[in-house]
Order: sequence, then C-alpha cells, then structure tokens
Amino acid sequence: MQQFTPKSAALFALASTAMALLMQACGGSNDAHAQVAERVDPIQGFWQSNVALKDCNSGAAVGGFRGLTAFNAGGTATADNNQPSATKGNAMGTWKKSADGSYAVQLRFWRYAADGMPAGQQRLVRTVTLAPDGQSLTATITTQALDNNDNVVFSACGSETGARIG
Repeated sequence: MQQFTPKSAALFALASTAMALLMQACGGSNDAHAQVAERVDPIQGFWQSNVALKDCNSGAAVGGFRGLTAFNAGGTATADNNQPSATKGNAMGTWKKSADGSYAVQLRFWRYAADGMPAGQQRLVRTVTLAPDGQSLTATITTQALDNNDNVVFSACGSETGARIG
C-alpha cells in the first residue's frame, strides 16, 4: 500500500487544478458555452445597393439613389444613401428572416424641410432576397413619408439590387 507524502499530495492538487482549468476553458460550464459565437446569418454584413422608386398607383418613376446598409448581428440595421444629408437622417431599424428565406427589413429616418426644420419621418419596408452565393441581393421596397403628426403625405414603391461589400 502506497502512502501519500506531502510532495505527492501537492502534485495531485496541482494536477487536479490544472485539469479543472482545462475543463473550464474547453466548455466545462455555461459561461464557456456563452463565449461560443452565434452562427452568422448570411445577410449580416455591409451592402451597397441601387434603388429605383416609382409611384405605386401609376407606375411613373419618381427617382432613385444609391444606398448603403449594415445588417448587424441580433437583427438591427442601419442605412444611408446618397441623397442630400440636409434633408434626412440616417435610417435605423430591424431585420428578421422570414419562413420563406427572405428577410423583412423595417427602417425609419427623420426628414427635414429645406429650412432645416423637422418635417416628419420616412418609413421603409424592404423584402430582401439573397442570391444563393450570399454575395448579391434583390428587394422590393415600399416607403411612406410621414408628417410631424405621423400622417402619410407621400408613398412610393421600388426595387433594389445590391452587392456585398468586403
């Protein structure tokens, strides 16, 4: 029968501590599992798009622009475009993957009159579809300009094509 000496007891304690630390680092607790990155959704990232807008009823073209959108982890989005910044703020909103694989994106931004006074908000709804390779997108857009009392003063529909940046 072998006896424990102070030296062998210290070695056993050291080895046990090292094993516990290794288990912790390799996922031995819920804290370690929380450190594992969530699966990245294919829409996440930075995109550049071209948008064409038309009157929803007549189909007449009402303008277009180039836009940038960042789809962030957790379902938030920010967007901007090449329209004069004196007339609008940056768009902020949310995205959510739909059951059919498309994405429902809702954005809002502040609008300003030519004199710089608040003119209300712009509400945008985009239905985005990614290409199978995840490097390009197409979307349909509906947008409404709201006055300062949230009354609709203008509506438009549109289409969007875009590509991932970076």
